[in-house]
Amino acid sequence: MSTIQTVTETLIRLAKQAIHPDTVLVFPDDLFEVQRTPSVILQGPKLAEDRFRRSQSRLFEKNVAELSFEECRFPRLYHLDFDLVVTVDREAELLGFHESVSRFLQLHPEIAIADQGSLNLTELVPLGGLARVNLSNLRQSSGRIRIESCPVYDGDLRDGRLIRDRTFQFHGDVTEQRTIQP
Repeated sequence: MSTIQTVTETLIRLAKQAIHPDTVLVFPDDLFEVQRTPSVILQGPKLAEDRFRRSQSRLFEKNVAELSFEECRFPRLYHLDFDLVVTVDREAELLGFHESVSRFLQLHPEIAIADQGSLNLTELVPLGGLARVNLSNLRQSSGRIRIESCPVYDGDLRDGRLIRDRTFQFHGDVTEQRTIQP
């Protein structure tokens, strides 16, 4: 499974637990009609490469216990941007969602990705900060969140042995010195 898909699914699961159980993912260019309110939409991800951290070096990981190694190219790192859109019937509900989203971002500054580590979750634009076209009589508010530096590997993994065999040749002689104790 791809890293971007795993990270996006993890974000959706967390948003369903912390913000609203009916949170849905919509692709950036897709038009989505709200079926029922309240509604929470994560629209994205929009990818932006973290160019300052691009590297041409290779990753080399040694496993001394197994006397083996794995080597691959350094991954490309991408920021995943999501527009967070909340749609409700009344203004009081909208204020409650503002609090829920703020609490979500405070409790989850990092998102744990299975057994692969964690990635930072930041708020780019607070809820209510983006001007969106609203063609309905419903109350809507939107903001933008970002998952930072999601690694994407090229899949070209090389593995091998650190020591090819355990035989060695010794050239020279061994001299032993004995010390006599009085």
